[in-house]
Amino acid sequence: MNIISLDSLLNDLLRHTLSLEKIVLEEESDPEKWIELLDKRQEAMDQLSERFAEGFCLTEAQKQIYLQPAYEADQRIVSIIERKKQASETQLANVQKGKAANQFYGGNGNSYSPYGAFFDKKK
Repeated sequence: MNIISLDSLLNDLLRHTLSLEKIVLEEESDPEKWIELLDKRQEAMDQLSERFAEGFCLTEAQKQIYLQPAYEADQRIVSIIERKKQASETQLANVQKGKAANQFYGGNGNSYSPYGAFFDKKK
């Protein structure tokens, strides 16, 4: 009975990891879905940790069938999330630069030049 539940938990972990990878790969995915799947994965890992604390061990077959694919998918997920994080940071930096330039030259966008150009206030 416990072997079946251990396999079931391992299967849940793998399934949630692969679902997370699929969602993270989507261009316009919702980070709330990421968090939901991460929570489900964490629940499965917590239950597995309880089983291991009780003395249960994984067989080589379980490691090959469940853990190895989950680990490989997890490595891909981490690199994808890191790339998206860097892209977001770059985009945020560009927005902040644009906002700073706008404040310096345009006065928060409230002033405009009737000539279609701005005057450099630095000089």
